[in-house]
Amino acid sequence: MRHFGSDALPEPEVRVEFGGSQHRKAVQFGNPTGLEVGAEAGEPVCRERKRMTNSWTIGDFTITQVVEMAIEVGELDGLIKEATPEAVKDIGWLYPDYATESGQTLWSVHSYVVDTGAAVVLVDTGCGNHKHIPLVPAWSDMNTSYLERLAEAGYAPEQIDYVVATHLHFDHVGWNTVLRNRHWEPTFPNARYCVVKDEFEYFLGLAEGKPLSEHADADLRLQTRFLFEESIDPCVDAGLLDLVPMNHLVCEGVRYTSTPGHTQFHHSLTIESQGEVGFITGDFIHHPIQIARPSWSSQSDWDRGISAERRREFLEYVADGDVLLFGTHFAGHSVGRIVSDDNTFKFVAV
Repeated sequence: MRHFGSDALPEPEVRVEFGGSQHRKAVQFGNPTGLEVGAEAGEPVCRERKRMTNSWTIGDFTITQVVEMAIEVGELDGLIKEATPEAVKDIGWLYPDYATESGQTLWSVHSYVVDTGAAVVLVDTGCGNHKHIPLVPAWSDMNTSYLERLAEAGYAPEQIDYVVATHLHFDHVGWNTVLRNRHWEPTFPNARYCVVKDEFEYFLGLAEGKPLSEHADADLRLQTRFLFEESIDPCVDAGLLDLVPMNHLVCEGVRYTSTPGHTQFHHSLTIESQGEVGFITGDFIHHPIQIARPSWSSQSDWDRGISAERRREFLEYVADGDVLLFGTHFAGHSVGRIVSDDNTFKFVAV
């Protein structure tokens, strides 16, 4: 059985660590169809998919997927610019879960609940209801049944011990808070909300208008201000936010794993129990097509070159092993393993 392990990896000058109890300092730089349910004109749109919860096990842990919505076909066309219909259709295994027959990519927004028996960890909280999302206006002021879905999976908001963000983009922190009596309040009142400190400080700088990078345009700054006001600041005010170091151990068997590229300090989650290993991607692998074409990075990546390099390194390491991959935006069957496929890789769902 293969696992991530720092002792099993070669020792390059600088690298991302995918496992092991000891961590070197990571790289630092500065179903496929959705139902659109809308009533009268002007009402918020609720896009939901038929299969809303699924569960898997990693050793003694249970990991449950809670779907917020299936993304409407075509809404993210161009996010991976190389993924033209012709290029998508050339990768046959993407159909039907991850692409349409005509070659358009399929996407989902969902969370994973990791239940260790001793703690309940919610990883990434989607877009949320009634949020301002100017970067994708169709996702603003949504009204989905996410909390009902969470309840169907067996969890009330009060039962969540940790809320873990892989990074601070709007579609990963939205359900951090809910709107009650015109005020944003933490959704999970007993949870510690975990954010990597460097990630928090970078995006706080964006919100405050600091000149941080060429990617920090006016639209991103506006979106980040809304993100802090609606989804982060209420958790700070309630004393629930923990700023944690890179590669932080959230709780026994659940730890942050540095995977930079999509954002400067993006982290995935490594789950380990009874010798078994799971890996929750965040946006490190944004879409399954990047498993077949690791060099294809998202237009929204902070550094597309770094993203591609780290992704290929990871895929080479876990291919043909036992690591169970949990795709954060994978539509259809979202969990599976990486296997070799000639000179590249493919995703085999379980």
